[in-house]
Amino acid sequence: MKPLSRRESLTARIVALAAALALAALYPLVASHEPLSALHAFFLGPFSSSYAFYSLLESAAPLLICALGAGLAFRAGVFNLGGEGQAAVGTLAAALTVQGLESSGLPPALVLLAGLLAAWAAGSLLALLSTAAELWSGAEVLLTSFLFSQAALVAVDWAIGGPLKASESNLLAMPPIPAPFRLPRLAPPSTLSLAAPLALALALLVSLAVDRTRSGYELRLFGRNRLFARASGIGEGVGALAMAASGALGGVAGATLVLGMTGRAVEGMTGGVGWNGLAVALVAGSHPMGAVPAALFFAWLDAGARQGSILSNLSPDASVVMKAVALFLITARIGSGWHPRRTWKAGAPGRGE
Repeated sequence: MKPLSRRESLTARIVALAAALALAALYPLVASHEPLSALHAFFLGPFSSSYAFYSLLESAAPLLICALGAGLAFRAGVFNLGGEGQAAVGTLAAALTVQGLESSGLPPALVLLAGLLAAWAAGSLLALLSTAAELWSGAEVLLTSFLFSQAALVAVDWAIGGPLKASESNLLAMPPIPAPFRLPRLAPPSTLSLAAPLALALALLVSLAVDRTRSGYELRLFGRNRLFARASGIGEGVGALAMAASGALGGVAGATLVLGMTGRAVEGMTGGVGWNGLAVALVAGSHPMGAVPAALFFAWLDAGARQGSILSNLSPDASVVMKAVALFLITARIGSGWHPRRTWKAGAPGRGE
């Protein structure tokens, strides 16, 4: 299939998202006994109050950061399927670091920064295990990143629900992190925290790094044609660097969960954020700034399904179906053969051409 230009690709994605929204509108009509109420709750519920809207923005933040990591790996021609596990080790590393330093007398801002850096390092190290396995044994990163991620998920859940569990709580969770050591709330009582601006800043930084720097050029060239990249003097270290950065961003996404909206490490708290981030990256075509509206779109589907399940009898799993439809339509390049100018020139009805 002939590659699309950037404008054609954007047009195709807009057409595919519009088609996905149309199908999303049909789903409550079929799946709910109260279709009008379900439609209203699903589409408008996330915007019905400032609390709901701010919470939507907060839930989009870890999705966006995970998508940035997955997209960065894709641009380098590396397939990182370990975002979920990298986010999980990020939550654990951030929680352990902050709780270990909270009584050290350091300023809360420095403790918070240390927690984010610990999550960055933990996610990066887990991702680099896959690169090391490829160098030592030739194992595919596509496979090892998934396997290491699954092992990390089991280990993190065991630690949180076992030796690190808060003894005074009935939850499978670590002790809560004191408020001064969490990401500041921007619009209480909503969950909106500094995680949302942090995610947007990371999107800008990744976009500039990929598109405006020499390292970004080498990464993109390595992803497009490894043989040509090697002939140009670009080594395999570019792929390892992209993998490390991808895992680091996954770790930071996990840290925003434990230091932001949740405030404590809970067993299973990543809740699919790594896999959803991977889907967001695919929808965005691995473009960092394109991941911003894509993450908001996915967060809106989740929030709409929750509102629909609360205010009507719409299944809370409705968002899963709608995400799958959107992902299918975009990855199948629905609308890739349609472009307004091309269609007009080809002879629209009534033109007499």
